[in-house]
Amino acid sequence: METKYGHFLDKQFEEYKVLLHKKLFWLLLYKDPKTRDKYAYIDFQKCFENLMRRIDGLNSLLLYPKEIVEMMNNLEAAYLETQKEDFNYEVYRSLVLRAHSCVDRIGEDRNRGVQHDDTERL
Repeated sequence: METKYGHFLDKQFEEYKVLLHKKLFWLLLYKDPKTRDKYAYIDFQKCFENLMRRIDGLNSLLLYPKEIVEMMNNLEAAYLETQKEDFNYEVYRSLVLRAHSCVDRIGEDRNRGVQHDDTERL
């Protein structure tokens, strides 16, 4: 995987994707009606914002892959759902799971040799 500053080995990047999946999974636990009381001490907004900052850093590092736009869009929609008075966990869950599917696709185009038009190769 080519990056802004060099290259990640495929194994390195696959391990990072696993870590990112775990971070996304926690978003489900924090809001799931069955588990949220166990995590009431967690500042959800702070955790969410920190995760989005890390994803934004990954976006820059990986030279702006389109999958991250979709992932962040789904996560932002999920966050907005949590702010509604009539919060619907199933809608929230669906959006977070869509973000999970984006993680799996990060780097697929580059691994197949497809370059994005707005990306310079260093």
